[in-house]
Amino acid sequence: MPLFDPIEGATPIEDASDLIPTHIITRAELNEWEAANILKAARRYMARKKPPEISVEWLKKVHKAMFDQTWCWAGKLREKEINLGVAPQLIRDELKKLADDIHFWRQDNKIGLLEQSVRIHHRLVKIHPFENGNGRHARLVADIFLFSHGHKLPQWPDKGLIDRTDVRGKYILALQAADKGNYGLLERFTRDMIVGDKS
Repeated sequence: MPLFDPIEGATPIEDASDLIPTHIITRAELNEWEAANILKAARRYMARKKPPEISVEWLKKVHKAMFDQTWCWAGKLREKEINLGVAPQLIRDELKKLADDIHFWRQDNKIGLLEQSVRIHHRLVKIHPFENGNGRHARLVADIFLFSHGHKLPQWPDKGLIDRTDVRGKYILALQAADKGNYGLLERFTRDMIVGDKS
């Protein structure tokens, strides 16, 4: 039985035994606590502009930094089937393929930075490497990538992407279009989140 009110398109939380703060009993309290943990991680990874060497281990470290005060499984690759994502035994290989693709895109220089970030974002959501927090992890990794290359960042409406809203509906549709190889909707959605972007 899912805990904390399940949200459409999100991984349900069916087991809170790995929740570190024992005082949390509502979805609102969990969201607030996780947001504070994620903000610390974002500040840490946005503290320097040098592009990171994206690897499986680096992706795991980012997730751990985001949720290490919230969940015992922070930074650990998923070991069970869930409602989204690839089979657990494929996760590491798919993350390695993504890291290799990112390296190739940077060398090839045929895809713009924003589109690269959109592809990173989508692939991480599609792989769903962790038990939870995959969307937020995907967005932060894409933001770190943009920031480290001097690109303006989207201002994600975190509450709007967590709660049942029109914004979340558009986001889910954009991700589903990307599943079929059409990145245009997700790129437009991301561009719309960039304050002052007129392109």
